[in-house]
Amino acid sequence: MFFSPKVVYECVSDLFEKGFPNEKLQLLVEEIAKNFGVNFVNLAIYEENRNVLRIIAGEENLISKKIEKELLENSRNVIIDGKRYFVYLLEFEENIVGAFLIDSEIEYKKYKEYLEEFSNLLYHSYNLFMTKKRMQRMEKLLEMTDVFGNVVSIDDLFVQFVKLMFDHIKSEVIFIARKENEDYVVVQSIPEDFKGTFIPGFSDFSLNVFLEMPKIILKPKIESNFLNIKLKSLITVPFMLNDEKEKYWIVFVNKTHGSGYIPEKSFESFDLEIAVDAVKRFSLAYSRLLYFQKLKNEIDKLKSLKIEHEKLIENQKEQLRKMNMVHYISQAMRSSYDPKEVLKILLIGLTSGRTLGFNRALLLLKDDEKEVLVGKAWLGPANDEEVINEWKEANQRAMRYGDVVQYLREESMSLTLDNELTQKILNKIFPYKSHRFLERAVVRRKIVHVNKRVIYETGTPDFLLPLLETDEFVIVPLIGKTDTIGVVILDNKFSRHPITATDIEILRIISDSAGLAIENAINYAELKEKTLNLEKQKYVIEYLKDFSELILQNLSAAIVVLDKEGKISEWNRKAEKYFKITKEQIIGKKLETLGNQFVEIENLSFQVLKEKKEIKLRDYKIHLLNQERFFDVSISPLWDSERIILRGTIITFEDVTERVFLERERKKQEKLAALGEMSARVVHELRNPISVLGGFVKRLEKYSDDENKRKRYLKIISDEILRLENIVSEILEFSRDRRVLNYEEFNINELISEVFLLHEDKIRLKNILFEFKTDSEKMEVYADKSRIKQVLINLLQNAIDETPEGGKIEIRVRRELKTIKVEIWNEGTPIPNEILEKMFTPFFTTKVHGTGLGLSICKKIIEEEHGGKIWVEPRENGNAFIFELPIKENEEV
Repeated sequence: MFFSPKVVYECVSDLFEKGFPNEKLQLLVEEIAKNFGVNFVNLAIYEENRNVLRIIAGEENLISKKIEKELLENSRNVIIDGKRYFVYLLEFEENIVGAFLIDSEIEYKKYKEYLEEFSNLLYHSYNLFMTKKRMQRMEKLLEMTDVFGNVVSIDDLFVQFVKLMFDHIKSEVIFIARKENEDYVVVQSIPEDFKGTFIPGFSDFSLNVFLEMPKIILKPKIESNFLNIKLKSLITVPFMLNDEKEKYWIVFVNKTHGSGYIPEKSFESFDLEIAVDAVKRFSLAYSRLLYFQKLKNEIDKLKSLKIEHEKLIENQKEQLRKMNMVHYISQAMRSSYDPKEVLKILLIGLTSGRTLGFNRALLLLKDDEKEVLVGKAWLGPANDEEVINEWKEANQRAMRYGDVVQYLREESMSLTLDNELTQKILNKIFPYKSHRFLERAVVRRKIVHVNKRVIYETGTPDFLLPLLETDEFVIVPLIGKTDTIGVVILDNKFSRHPITATDIEILRIISDSAGLAIENAINYAELKEKTLNLEKQKYVIEYLKDFSELILQNLSAAIVVLDKEGKISEWNRKAEKYFKITKEQIIGKKLETLGNQFVEIENLSFQVLKEKKEIKLRDYKIHLLNQERFFDVSISPLWDSERIILRGTIITFEDVTERVFLERERKKQEKLAALGEMSARVVHELRNPISVLGGFVKRLEKYSDDENKRKRYLKIISDEILRLENIVSEILEFSRDRRVLNYEEFNINELISEVFLLHEDKIRLKNILFEFKTDSEKMEVYADKSRIKQVLINLLQNAIDETPEGGKIEIRVRRELKTIKVEIWNEGTPIPNEILEKMFTPFFTTKVHGTGLGLSICKKIIEEEHGGKIWVEPRENGNAFIFELPIKENEEV
């Protein structure tokens, strides 16, 4: 044997542990060179993945150089750095192990056995070393199983798995990716920088790495933007978790090495086997953890269900107890007919520790007229200490009563509602229509449970929260047969016990039963009060009947009552006095019995029955015993007390004979006074033109020979005579009694146009802008055309006189519902109020000349002769004279 196997193994081990150049290996190569009798021997190792031989020992300048395998197979010598070396391949069982590169040629046959022995030792030393290494890695896999056994959470399992694999298969990057839809997400990695990285499913990396089978990828030509490193080799291993519902990949990127030398620089099949085995162990550990977690969850659920079941039993016991209390509270309320006592029983039942045990109960009753809630009582403690004491005292008191109903009745009798809480809310107004929670309770009759969540979602109640000073309460409507009587607001401010769904269901029963009990008590009290009132009213009615009869008989007017058939049913003493017939003689007869002059009144009473409206007759003349008497007669409908059924008519006769005679005397005196005033006015108006006539007659006599002056004076005399005629005509017109009118249908628009033509020259002379507006070209009226023309002439002449130079006049004709309205407006100074009141007064004028009868005549024509209306309206920039004429019935639209 040429070589010591131990020495060769130690050299190989030292090479793989420490790398090259290697001192032991260098000594071995030098020893071989001596044996060959040459200067230098260089030892190269075959790297299968790269298909090259790498020099690891020998000449210093050649160490680490690579030689292509094909180059050595085709030639027995090679030139390196300009120097020729003879190549002797080291082979074992047709597997190339390495090669000697010698600076001189040796005799191959002589050293063949030597070369074969070294090849054999080198081959087996390498395999022995790698086998030991693999065994160590397999032992670490077993340790991995132990580590997985101690992990208690799935997240930690992923972390430990990646760490262990990073120790087993040294790589630049290791990561686990999970498929999400069509893309991938890194769930764990070393370095941790890649954790959470999103990898699109359509990327080049995803398509070439996330494969269906485990695989080693050597020299991949794949883009990896998210890794930012050059890819040299990869291992990808797919696996399924969570009952085959989730798909994962563990990926190793670029194998790394320590200080030693390994011929295989890339991942090898053993690395893939390790990765596949580790994934199986990880999947098993994951399934175990998942199972344990599910098992733990089931155990926790069972424990939780047990606790909930126990709580449910306790709650059901408490619910049964409270249901019994509800029965007792309802029974106690029904046993009382006093509304106040019923309310006290309700409040005690809601707040007592023996019964339902709420801390506080606030009672608000509904005011139907004002549509608000009114504070009535607030029962409960003011602080925590009072809560404890109240519960102790209530339980002690309750022990004295075997019967809960008796306990509630006794407690209600001794309870006074003048405590500190009640004083805060007594008679205080609580609007409910604008309040979110109160409106739901009162109007919709729903129990409203308010807590922090509800307050946060809907907003803080505007006045309840500051008043109650708690963030959980329940509003319970007290529901009667047809309406909500009020509400009770309950809370546990001091005990802080939550208000449960069970409490709400119990309160729902209380809501109905309490409302009905309160309503019954109120109805009973009202019925009792009404019975007393009816007895009082009976006495009052009898008194009022006697009193009414007394009043009726002592009235200063005659009262006659007719039924619907027109028969007399009432006849007072004054009627007996006026008409000289007793009540007994006339009852049951008709008015016509008194004479024909009462037939009209009887007919009017039937008209009142038909139209249901009062009719009044002023100064109605009746001949009684050859005397002329005057009465103010009022005929009114007689209704029943509820103004639903018409019973007949009431006729009152008030004797106004004396007043009529006095009125006649007054008018006579006024007429005489007016005649005197008119006479003075006429004398004044006639004196001026007569004086002028006298003066110009004398001038005419003086200048009778002067033709020009004579003509001018005659013209003035003629004008003054015309003026006298006009004055006399106006006075006669005003003083004349109502004349016979010639009514006819005519278009008032055409009449206005005629009047405009008469005054067109005057309008142009003053440069006045004239406008005429009408609702329709044809506005027919039924009137005396000549009289209406006189009104239009008078009003238009006045408008022209009062309009300044360059001013404006506007005439507008409108059709109203039952009238035709004519408005003549002129620009100018508005008429003052003191003059406005006298505008239509006879003989009143603001002009130097004139009788002051023009507007009075207009008023007489419109109102007295045609039943219309005339008035004046001062406006901001002028005045409008307006008159209305009624439309003939067959003309109405």
